[in-house]
Amino acid sequence: MFTALGFALALFAQAGDPPAPEGSQATLQSCELEAEGWVCRYRVPDSFYRAAPAPSLAAAPAPPATEPPLAPVIASPPQDEPLAPAADPEAVRQAKLIRRCADASWLSLCTPGDRREANALKAAAEAREALRLSVTKLAADGECEQAVRTALEGGDLDLARDIRAFCARAP
Repeated sequence: MFTALGFALALFAQAGDPPAPEGSQATLQSCELEAEGWVCRYRVPDSFYRAAPAPSLAAAPAPPATEPPLAPVIASPPQDEPLAPAADPEAVRQAKLIRRCADASWLSLCTPGDRREANALKAAAEAREALRLSVTKLAADGECEQAVRTALEGGDLDLARDIRAFCARAP
C-alpha cells in the first residue's frame, strides 16, 4: 500500500518537472541477463559545453612570471583496439553455462538439460586442467619426452605441441 502511494507521489512530482529537451536523455540500447543479474546498456547523448563569458580585463589576475613545469603524460592504448584476441563464441557460451548452471541451486533459471551439459563441461575442464598440471610438472622436471607422451595419451594435441616447442627452446 505504501509502495503504491510512494510510486504515485513520485509520478506526480515528475509531472511538475519541465521535460528534458529531445535528445538529451539516455536511450536504452540493450539488456541481457548475466550472472550478476540484468545488465542494461544505454546510449548517452553528446554533451555540449558553452563557454563562460570572458571576464573584463580589469578583473583578470596577472599571469605568473614563470610557468609551472608540466607533468609527463602517459599515453594509454587506443580504446578501439582490443587488448586480447577475440575469444571463441562457443568457449564463451560454455564458460557462461558452467558459471551459471554447474553448481546452481534449484531456484536458478537452468533447465535440466543445461545442468547436465554444464556438469559434463565442468568435468571435462577439470580433466584438462589435471592433464595440464601433470604435463607441466613432467616438463619442469626435465622429462620432455614423457610430458609429450602424456599429453598425447590424454588427447590434448595443442598441449603436446606447446610442450614440444617449450622443450625445443629449453637448454
